[in-house]
Amino acid sequence: MKNLLLSLLLIAGLTSCTNNATIITISPEVSNPDIIGNGAEWDPYCEALQWGSPLTDQMWATIFERTDKMGMSIVRCMINSPFRYYDKNTGTFNKEQNIESLKRVLDYCQKNSIGVMYGEFNPPASELKKDPKWIKMSVEYLNYLVADCGLTCIRYFIPTNEPDGNWSMYDGDYQMYREIVEMFNKEIKSYPALASHIRFAAPDVVLGYKNPKYDMDNSAWVSRTSEIDSLVGVYEIHAYPGYKQVRSGEFAKMFREVVQSVPKGKKLILGEAGYKPGREEDSIENRSHFERLQATPLIEKKEGADCNMRVYDFEYGLDMALLAMEVLNNGGSGVAVWMLDDSHSVGDTGEPKNLKIWGMWNILGEKVWNMKEEESIRPWYYAWSLMCKYFPAGSNILTLGEISDKDLKVVAALKDDKLTIALLNLSAEKKALHINLPKAIQNASIYTYIKNGGGEYSLEPERSGIEAEKMIKTEIEGSSLLVVTEL
Repeated sequence: MKNLLLSLLLIAGLTSCTNNATIITISPEVSNPDIIGNGAEWDPYCEALQWGSPLTDQMWATIFERTDKMGMSIVRCMINSPFRYYDKNTGTFNKEQNIESLKRVLDYCQKNSIGVMYGEFNPPASELKKDPKWIKMSVEYLNYLVADCGLTCIRYFIPTNEPDGNWSMYDGDYQMYREIVEMFNKEIKSYPALASHIRFAAPDVVLGYKNPKYDMDNSAWVSRTSEIDSLVGVYEIHAYPGYKQVRSGEFAKMFREVVQSVPKGKKLILGEAGYKPGREEDSIENRSHFERLQATPLIEKKEGADCNMRVYDFEYGLDMALLAMEVLNNGGSGVAVWMLDDSHSVGDTGEPKNLKIWGMWNILGEKVWNMKEEESIRPWYYAWSLMCKYFPAGSNILTLGEISDKDLKVVAALKDDKLTIALLNLSAEKKALHINLPKAIQNASIYTYIKNGGGEYSLEPERSGIEAEKMIKTEIEGSSLLVVTEL
């Protein structure tokens, strides 16, 4: 009993304000079983050669040191074929062309048991979008990666990016999209190493977007894709909501509607996710974005720039953690954020002064732009790493009781009978908490993501060796993320 009381004091730092504590009850009942887990879009630096700066061994070592600490379960890795196997001038196939950076990314995923959704952003040219010639080359390349290179971490194939968009070569034409999926599937079946291994991540459409040419929202795309459900390994969509939209619960409602369209027994994942700046109701966040956008020399064309400059802000980490919580609590199986590293220009034109700034760092900051500071880790990496590492593949999301304080957000999971609880305080005020546990915890640790004056963050535990039988009494600082985990 003495040890139990000491443990409670350790975790709590209790004060007299606990009389006003918010009660949080976590049930042992599973609401969302066997998740795929969280991770990131990690594209293989297709433009680095065009920028004249292939990654060095030291750059790769730095990236891998960072990803080691993240503990990702899922990666979305997309290529542009003219940077890889397709020669635009001759229309010929060369599987060895610029292969090194792609193999580096996939080798890492293979060694670390990270599931990969691999695919192509677009066909090599618009005239090839339904051409069997392209499909044969694309699948031959996939077979080269999976069979010849042994990269079985590739579990899902994405034939094209966001086919619902008017920016896509398919321009929202579902029937054409379905036809190319079936053409790809037929070709995949001709390769023994792929036939029993590869399924599609589909339909890769954008939540909240509706192509004006067709009367199909995201739920309709998922419902119609279920017509070819036997080909689909995971249902996958993208989301770029507004900040208030997520905090208010509006996003969760939209997301649940899509989840309900997924066939029983299949999972839904966000394959790209971030926040889109510019919504009128997000005035505070917009101000930070636009001020940074005007100041950066990395983007010349300020109007219409494809970026979110809040990736430099501490608060972006809280919002991304909240997005993951909303997905996992509402039936989603995980989130791959856009993105790990700043590796794209707008339209993938190779223009270094029109960079897409969305990442957790820019590993080419000094080499391409003479800006060494861009290589530094941005704060949101630390929050997202907590959501990756402590909500791994195979976790079961638990059911929550009603939470009276709407500024407090919670998600809880069990993995191998080890409990993890993530708590987020959206208000600026410190909150006292009484957490009713679904099971006793042993040797747990606390991790925090909280703003500090020095701008230095850590993935080291704040406290360890925590034990509790039925309840944890603790506090959460304002505008912070707190993770209690036995993992």
